[in-house]
Amino acid sequence: VASFFFIGLMSMMIPLCHVFGGLIAVCLFMGLFDGCFICIMAPIAFELVGAEDVSQAIGFLLGLMSIPMTVGPPIAGLLRDRLGTYDIAFYLAGVPPIIGGAILCFIPWVQERQKLKER
Repeated sequence: VASFFFIGLMSMMIPLCHVFGGLIAVCLFMGLFDGCFICIMAPIAFELVGAEDVSQAIGFLLGLMSIPMTVGPPIAGLLRDRLGTYDIAFYLAGVPPIIGGAILCFIPWVQERQKLKER
């Protein structure tokens, strides 16, 4: 959850980098947190759906991740054409991971409530 949150935060910090060294630092942290997210994606999917459906869940997650990666660059280009800067595109790109990280924080709470209802 923390890695997903920081991916969004680092995306939003890219326009704030006015020095090349700052951009390198932001990209290093973004790469680190992205690697952490990819590494823990399989265990999280396993925990949520179980051993039998984990491959389907991972495929579904990767399929969903491909949509913004395909549609995002043309939308960023449109925003650049209209506004004259890519800053808004980077800020908007950081919002979904932050929201996703916040939603993931509620999963243990929902699972605990389901266990209490079963008892």
